[in-house]
Amino acid sequence: MVNKMIDRTKHVPLYIQLKEELVQKIRKGVWDVDSQIPTEKALMEEYGLGRVTVRESLSLLVNEGYLYKKHGIGTFVARKQPSLGFEPLISLSYSLKAKGISPKNLVMEKKIITPDKKLLAKMKWQMKKECFYLKRIRFAESTAVAIEESYFSEGFKEIEAKYDFNDSIAKVIVEDLKLVIRKVEQVIISRVPTEEEQRILNINENTQVLDMERWIYSEDKDEPFYYLSFIIPENIYSFPIENL
Repeated sequence: MVNKMIDRTKHVPLYIQLKEELVQKIRKGVWDVDSQIPTEKALMEEYGLGRVTVRESLSLLVNEGYLYKKHGIGTFVARKQPSLGFEPLISLSYSLKAKGISPKNLVMEKKIITPDKKLLAKMKWQMKKECFYLKRIRFAESTAVAIEESYFSEGFKEIEAKYDFNDSIAKVIVEDLKLVIRKVEQVIISRVPTEEEQRILNINENTQVLDMERWIYSEDKDEPFYYLSFIIPENIYSFPIENL
């Protein structure tokens, strides 16, 4: 009998619906930690879904730390609560390299700007001042996977001439500038992509994006020296590697 929890009339993609259904089972203890969950075939039959949809859901759950896989054996429950992990706080480049995928970055725009009132509020700055703005498209091999906009505070507006921004910004912050980071704040929401985001990332309105904002504070400042806006498809790690 097909599980009725999946609603094909909703605008929410089927793989997202299945993911949320499995998350609820994990959190409620239907499957214990370290226990094996049903096979892909069993989930396909239970929810009336195709193999690709089931695999996308499982890949997201593995990436979020709910599940882990044992090669040739199956998929198991890792924990009942998600694990943010350290890799997203380091860089997309680090994460892709760890998965054997070559990252590339394309600088679209870099300039000194003075933020308007709306942007100033998003950056959590108290006073209007110049900053260094950088917009990049992030690639996994030849596929665009993220849109990134960075804002460095006034004290760092001269860094454009000193560093290669085709490389990792995390490396510039940690290794080159040698900043002592006091605090990192981060907010992530899932939403429908804009038309421009669909065009750049080659996705449609049925693919949700993760909209992330990040603020990094140095040891001696009360306001962030770095603000990041980062847009990435929610199912990025379920893409077949050969297509990246």
